[in-house]
Amino acid sequence: MKHLFLLIALAFISCKSVKNTNQVELDNENTTEIPEVNMNREHAPISIEASIGLNEDKTSGSVQIIKSKLTGNKLSLKIGYSGGCSKHEFKVLGNPMISKSLPPIRSVSLIHITNGDTCREYIEQELIIDLSELAYKKETGSKIKLQFSGLDETIMYTYTAN
Repeated sequence: MKHLFLLIALAFISCKSVKNTNQVELDNENTTEIPEVNMNREHAPISIEASIGLNEDKTSGSVQIIKSKLTGNKLSLKIGYSGGCSKHEFKVLGNPMISKSLPPIRSVSLIHITNGDTCREYIEQELIIDLSELAYKKETGSKIKLQFSGLDETIMYTYTAN
């Protein structure tokens, strides 16, 4: 019985010393200098043309619309998404059906094609979108409201001839 008690006490003491050794190793790791990595890489703007159609494959990666600015037929969207390991692509599809209101309203989808990228770097990038194909009529002054999925407000778009 004495031997059993001695073995248990010895096992308890040896486990405690391993724990202390690990703590010393952790403390040594914390003093190692880690080189600073620049996580704010610049990403060139992407220019795309909007088109009329539906998202046939119903897939789109997550994308956040941060800011929008309309100048003539060009819509500039600042977007954010996760990625960083492969090239991402974007499409803008306007629904072929429009509401019969004044001015008419067209639903618009921003499709994010991730190409299987599972990396988690947060990327902010600018999309420059030619909206000409989404116009109600291709006549100067023709107005339509564009309701982008992921954007709270509608965008009043007035077609201008180039």
